[in-house]
Amino acid sequence: MKKNTLKEKFENEGYIVIKKFYDSKDCDNFLNSIRKYANEDFAPIMNPDRPEFLIPQITDIINKKKYLGDKANLIKAIEKDCKYFRSIMIDKKIKKTLEKIKKNKVHALMSQMIFKEKKTKYSKQSWLPHQDNSYSKNKNGEYITINIFMKNSNIRNGTLYIYEKSHKFGILKFEKKISYREKDNKPGNTVLNLPYKKKDLNFRKGDLLVLHGNLIHGSYPNKSNHSRPLYSVSYITKGEKFIPGLNAQRKILD
Repeated sequence: MKKNTLKEKFENEGYIVIKKFYDSKDCDNFLNSIRKYANEDFAPIMNPDRPEFLIPQITDIINKKKYLGDKANLIKAIEKDCKYFRSIMIDKKIKKTLEKIKKNKVHALMSQMIFKEKKTKYSKQSWLPHQDNSYSKNKNGEYITINIFMKNSNIRNGTLYIYEKSHKFGILKFEKKISYREKDNKPGNTVLNLPYKKKDLNFRKGDLLVLHGNLIHGSYPNKSNHSRPLYSVSYITKGEKFIPGLNAQRKILD
């Protein structure tokens, strides 16, 4: 894109899709590293870049190790992988792109791995129309979320949809919902009124989606034989305030 086009498009549309942002091999390497920590339901993993978060979410995997030494070696491996997951979050290529958009420094705050593994409990997960900033509650709309698509994404396997230009109206009224390993597979602080045009977005492996924190969006359930894994990371512009959250515990990570 030409100079300033990223910023102008983001401010006008509330989102940007950058094709082939990540190499296919990089996507495979990431997936191979993080799938080791998925449970049998392939539930989302909150903040896999932090050992203190990842370990409590995979106690079943740790407890399968018979010997204490094996458990200790697994913890070492976890710490190494967490550093790798963090390196994706603070990657210079991503931060440079976001700072072009915001014309300011940005900080990584949190991440989440959403597998949407085919034919598992969480393949049916479909996020209701929500605004990411309804959780962080930044008054100036400076909260940003990126999604790195590790495989192709379409309506059949649970792609995302957005409500065009809905970011221009701030944080809207919503119904609060559990949005982490929820029982009904329908997370998302649900926006109560949707007077906007809905648009489905399809992606190829390696594509990057940048979302304004106030843009209403959601996702479809995966009804296909193909998984739809993505790594979601949230950022904030330098100097902006945000709510950490009880589960997410957002904090400046770089």
